[in-house]
Amino acid sequence: TILTKREKEILLLIQQGKMSYEIAEKLSISKHTVDRHRQNILEKLMVNNSIEAIRIAEHMNLLK
Repeated sequence: TILTKREKEILLLIQQGKMSYEIAEKLSISKHTVDRHRQNILEKLMVNNSIEAIRIAEHMNLLK
């Protein structure tokens, strides 16, 4: 798959409207790590923002 399990997990939380610091807290990782994952997601899906990333990921059935 294109995205790792963790990246999918983070993208699903972004889809639910969670902010980076909330995701970090929930997954017990640093906000910096969440931001790095977010950046990797955007690069892998070749998009400019989280909204586009979610739309593409849904279209590609990556969020299941």
